[in-house]
Amino acid sequence: MNFLFVCGWCGEECVLFCRRVGFWGNRFEDPEEFECWWCGGTSTTPYGPWTPAD
Repeated sequence: MNFLFVCGWCGEECVLFCRRVGFWGNRFEDPEEFECWWCGGTSTTPYGPWTPAD
């Protein structure tokens, strides 16, 4: 599922794919860090809840 994260460097919205995990598939595995597509900066993934991307 895709989630929307905001870059900590430039404030641009980034869409990341987080795969379903767990027995019921109701949890998502997030990367510890993500690279912004706009500025190339590395940001840490915030704690949930996250905003699903459409």
